[in-house]
Amino acid sequence: MSNLIVHRGDNDIVLDTSDGVTYCYQIGIGRVIGDNCINLNDSKQLHEIAITLRQKYTEWVYTFNDLFLNKGLVYRNISLFFLTDLSNKRNELFDTYGTIVNLTLLRAKLADKEINTIRLIGLDSAFEQSIRSIFPDATICSERTKRRRVQFVRRIVADTKYFMEVMLVIAMNRLATLMFRKTIPRSSGRLFFSFFPQTFDKNCADTRYGGMVNDEDRYLVTIMADGMHQQISPFRYRKLLRELPRDKFVLIDREFQLSDIWRGIYWLVRCWHLTWGARTTKWLFEEIEVTGLIRQELIWSASRVGRLIVVAGALGRTLKETSATQLTYLVFEYAFGRMISAISKSSAPLVERVGFNHGDFSWRFLNYFLAKGEARVDPPYLQHCPIPDKVLAEDELCAEIYGYNGYQSVTIMTQVERLKYLDAISPTIDERFALIAGGLHDGENLLKVLLDTIKSSSKTRFLFKPHPRARKNYLSICQDIPNLQIVHTPIQELLAYVGRIYVTYSGVGVEGWRLGIPVTLVDIPGHASWSKLLDFDEFKR
Repeated sequence: MSNLIVHRGDNDIVLDTSDGVTYCYQIGIGRVIGDNCINLNDSKQLHEIAITLRQKYTEWVYTFNDLFLNKGLVYRNISLFFLTDLSNKRNELFDTYGTIVNLTLLRAKLADKEINTIRLIGLDSAFEQSIRSIFPDATICSERTKRRRVQFVRRIVADTKYFMEVMLVIAMNRLATLMFRKTIPRSSGRLFFSFFPQTFDKNCADTRYGGMVNDEDRYLVTIMADGMHQQISPFRYRKLLRELPRDKFVLIDREFQLSDIWRGIYWLVRCWHLTWGARTTKWLFEEIEVTGLIRQELIWSASRVGRLIVVAGALGRTLKETSATQLTYLVFEYAFGRMISAISKSSAPLVERVGFNHGDFSWRFLNYFLAKGEARVDPPYLQHCPIPDKVLAEDELCAEIYGYNGYQSVTIMTQVERLKYLDAISPTIDERFALIAGGLHDGENLLKVLLDTIKSSSKTRFLFKPHPRARKNYLSICQDIPNLQIVHTPIQELLAYVGRIYVTYSGVGVEGWRLGIPVTLVDIPGHASWSKLLDFDEFKR
């Protein structure tokens, strides 16, 4: 008799003594401990599967465009599928691809084994549905079942809040119409899109573009955005509005109209109707049922679409009033950026669209991948995903990945503004200090998986730097560990002296590696690494 335990969580599970063989699999840092327990985790094979299935999965997701077209979900000659997170394959938001990769590994490891019972700990019903499809004869029991991450009622509440906040902003704008007209000029020349104030410094300069923006250029910004990239209350919006330099910013939000909100609600409801209409549909990829997982992505994507329609209306009117010749924008690989690509082409067809690569990614970072033939520069965008006219890539690896995915006119930046600070660093590589750099989504797991290493290396002082935009409620676990310190020191100061860096996917690891600082790439069991370091020979394992 053989048993399988799949455990997702932070705490260890201790098994009772058993005469039978028990196979164990971790998703997260919580271990399964017990006699006759055989651990099936294999990070090398997991990474290989993530690469092997990537293109096939990308092609499969692309077929959902037909579902959107058949339901008439087309706005301004754009299939709304391309404005969804489902189309984007957001594996940092959803468990779909991660579940597929994990179950493919389990299926391979247990191909010649008969599994009688499966015990799921800390998983949700969507995962149970998926694992049941590959072990149909096993008896499955679930413990500590988690709620599905995406819930319809919670999305309704969140979307209602967003639409009401935009309505309040419209009212504020109308009260300040004269001020807007006098203080927010129209632009000629080049525009640089960004979210204000997310990455602007105290001088109101976007740190990602840096010196690329000269005195004649303008920032094209949104404060409210889609309520997902950043969340700003209407009252803070009013305060931020006063901080915008009068001669440097073109604000999209000033063009919001009530018709945008009604239009957004209309398409939101249409996308909900699609999800409801497909409630009896079963979706399988490589014989693994992913129905519950895909349905969560569709519910979330409805919110994204409805909100992007709101922003699209304001963006289109703003661009029509400008005399810009070029628009450079980030997040062009994501739904928000795809909306910019499509709307700017229809509203200001003579403006050159330039996609700006920001950050590190790899051959396992699914978000940036498109099906063969999916990308297209010019409309219509019914069968094709809207992309910029050209792309500025940070390095050869990024350029190669963009080219692979059909992006056009890809060139490598002569100077990556966000990395200029590295030129001023001459690292001393002091082995008494180690830096733990948390990413936006992984800080808690990274810290917890390293606790044993930290406690056993009492002569090393570990400096944990959380991501500035990540939640911080887990930092209490750092208490009472004398050689572990939470720091908010600028990264350039830390890289100047630390002797080692620990990361999962944070770009700080790549930057430290470029400076010659030893880097340890930390595996989180059951999670394929997104780090580009794994694409370099010395890190392949």
